[in-house]
Amino acid sequence: MMKQEIQDCLAGKGGSYIRPLLWYAGEDVKLLEREIKAISDAGIREFILENRGGDWFCTEHWWKVMECALKTAEELGMRVWMLDDSHVNTGSANDSLAREENARFRPVNLRVEVADFVGPLTAGALMLPRHTALEKVVAVSAFRRDEETGQAIGDPIVLTDKLADDLCLVDLPSGIWRVYFVLTADPSLTGLFANYITMLSRESCRHLIDEVHEKVYAHFARYFGNTFAGFFSDEPAFGNCDGQYGYDSCDHRMGQLRRLYPWWHDMPERLASHAGMTEEQVMAWLPALWDEVQNMSPRLRIAYMEVITALWRDNFSRQIGDWCDAHGVQYIGHVLEDRGAHLHTGWGCGHFFRSMAGQHEAGIDIVLNQLVPGIRTISHASNSSAKEYGSGFYQYTLPKLGASLAHLHPRMANRAVYEVFGAYGWTCGVSVMRAILNHFLANGTNRFIPHAYSLNLPGAETGAGGGICPPGYVKTRMPPTFYLGGQNPQYRLFGLLMQYVQRLCHLLSSGVHQADVAVFYSAEPDWAGCPQRSLDEVAATLVRSGFDFDFLPSDTLCSEACEVADGQLLVNGEHYRALVMPMAELLPERLLRRLDELAAAGLPVLFTDALPCACESADVDILPLISRFSVVPLEKTSAWLEERCGRHLQADPVTPGLRHYCLRKADGTECVLLFNDGNETLEAWVTSPCEGNALLYDAWENRLYRPQMDGRRLRLQLYPQQLLVACCGNGMETEAPLFPYQPLVWHELRLRYDIYMREAGQKEFRLLRADSEPVNLLAEEKLTRCCAEFRYDAAFELDAETARSPRMEIDQCGDGAELWLNGEYCGAAIGPVCRFSLDGRLRAGQNTISIVTADSPAYFDRDISAEWIGCDVANVSHVPKVWIHDNHFHDFMHNRLSAFA
Repeated sequence: MMKQEIQDCLAGKGGSYIRPLLWYAGEDVKLLEREIKAISDAGIREFILENRGGDWFCTEHWWKVMECALKTAEELGMRVWMLDDSHVNTGSANDSLAREENARFRPVNLRVEVADFVGPLTAGALMLPRHTALEKVVAVSAFRRDEETGQAIGDPIVLTDKLADDLCLVDLPSGIWRVYFVLTADPSLTGLFANYITMLSRESCRHLIDEVHEKVYAHFARYFGNTFAGFFSDEPAFGNCDGQYGYDSCDHRMGQLRRLYPWWHDMPERLASHAGMTEEQVMAWLPALWDEVQNMSPRLRIAYMEVITALWRDNFSRQIGDWCDAHGVQYIGHVLEDRGAHLHTGWGCGHFFRSMAGQHEAGIDIVLNQLVPGIRTISHASNSSAKEYGSGFYQYTLPKLGASLAHLHPRMANRAVYEVFGAYGWTCGVSVMRAILNHFLANGTNRFIPHAYSLNLPGAETGAGGGICPPGYVKTRMPPTFYLGGQNPQYRLFGLLMQYVQRLCHLLSSGVHQADVAVFYSAEPDWAGCPQRSLDEVAATLVRSGFDFDFLPSDTLCSEACEVADGQLLVNGEHYRALVMPMAELLPERLLRRLDELAAAGLPVLFTDALPCACESADVDILPLISRFSVVPLEKTSAWLEERCGRHLQADPVTPGLRHYCLRKADGTECVLLFNDGNETLEAWVTSPCEGNALLYDAWENRLYRPQMDGRRLRLQLYPQQLLVACCGNGMETEAPLFPYQPLVWHELRLRYDIYMREAGQKEFRLLRADSEPVNLLAEEKLTRCCAEFRYDAAFELDAETARSPRMEIDQCGDGAELWLNGEYCGAAIGPVCRFSLDGRLRAGQNTISIVTADSPAYFDRDISAEWIGCDVANVSHVPKVWIHDNHFHDFMHNRLSAFA
């Protein structure tokens, strides 16, 4: 099976795994046709059409646009997806909820106000907190406060029935008391989300389907399941926040007084059922969601999480997924994951694994420079000097979330899709793109959504939409936008990069992931607000110690599909040698009982740092439930696992920069992706995970090589950010050259060039400098507004021995280069160091060399006063990063030839 997949790749065959966003903002359909053709020319066979503003969505104008896109795609043998709303974020239902007849579908949120005072108080009165005419008090409770901790203690005194003429009449005993007023929140507090659907109502979610999906089907049913592939949801949210991409928009945890929480009319009944309470008790204890209430906050918060995230799953994700199934198309998309949003409300979804349960692929995204290749252990500034991203989540947690969901859900069938690049800026050239793509490929992602193709060009009119756009919405471009109307000199290299990714995705799209262990997705302790060990820290510790893993939520662990056999945890064909539980002070009783069952069946259950000390019910003794678990400090977790479980893939030495991802194929062979995410060349010996021969596949060169072997161990050498595939098992025998390990000796060529330049839009190169040494053209020729290709022509002499050299390196080559030797094309390479196989094209005596590089549009397409509204935070400009000159394409310091034949 794998041999056939490799042969498909070598022959330029395989499936379609890339579907970029294509933005429409009112441009002429002829321009749309041209852009679709450009996508096809890059070797991409599908795209996602996204509306970017205007008031034409689902009108006659939009149907003409869609018809053009579908007909053009049909003629080119492509497939079309569509963003399932008039704009991001999914959920406005084509802005229809602003209409009064749809008011019943709008969201409801609760907020809380508190007042502290000292009792006793007899025949007293409190003024109601300030509120608008659109807000209503739904519950009032008073709790005594502990005078040392400030925690609310004891049973509540219900005051809801004591309201009169904007006063709350109170009679309270001695002590320090806190009165909680729970109110419905004014819709204006949620900004644009005030007129979005609510995940807590099935009818509200159905309204989105009626306004978008059904109308598209009514017009284009004949395309469904063939040219029309399906719908894409982009960052739906609970929306219980101010509607801005603010820095704290993702941190909507329980236990924060100044927060809004989603609500619906049947929530008291649902919460009562989950928490084992009466509806009256739920309303009396409701303040425990916002504040710490002794013996009740964890119980009510976990019940609240269970209710609202299950409603999202059933009302939104599964309802849309089921509709798509019934109409012969697929459903994909992603939520906002940043800074813990995958566990929280606000801009988040509350529970990553529930939020996409109806989709046919597991989705993630990274489009705002959150991941910088090579930065793994420290935070980094991004887009604004006032903002930093921690590397741990994006390096170690995020890619595993998507892949884990794809592995666990039968509907997803191991399909994980990743939206990438948008708003990184033009400084995200093809070299940075490949490093980011490699990072996610090596973690199991096998579908990609490049963000984005835009018809809106620098200096061009914005189209018929004018200034019409919803709040917080970006209508115009957020580079990189790839084709740029034919003005991007790197577009040919971009197309080659897409073909490279297609080949790797083809190898990744069948087989069963071979993980070492499972890691608990700790949603419940996060919602309960108890002390816990960060998922990012656990993920980083395992990966840097050579362990591969999947995240498993409690839904999976507690399901009948999860079982133990021969000491391993089995789920949907996956098997795990141990379950790692990040330290959490509190876990649900149901989960603890299930973990005890798994441990009793022989599964090693390991807690980092400490065992839990409580469950959500204060009267339950958990000691009998935790006696079978092991516990070690986080820093000793890897050693404990190595001793008891071992690793599927053995590397010597274990190197923190080595990422791997193993797939067992149906014929018993294994496909092993090996990636160096560090900044230095990596050397290691890797033991083949199965019997038989081993080959190394370089997907960029599209070549097979024989690795140096020592028994079942193969020698691995990876340059920084390089990815190779080890193909292991019976049937891998083939004639292949030895892998070109880096030689110890290099001969330096000292060349003088005739340097030519071809600016974007020009057909011919023109001479820029004659007989020049390599120079920094940015400074020497003042090309600070340049968007061009550059050709370096030179001649040189070689003796017969040196002419036998098989490889060439071009140092400091920036994003990429193409090479010709003696008039023969040697291929393209992506930088910053470009490496080429010469295949005998050198000869003794006189040789000619021609090197073509491509500048970045970053120099040409910049406006220091521009803003990306709604990109992440306010005032994010798209001037290039200051480090671009360190990676400039025009400064060739050395051309090196390997000394070994």
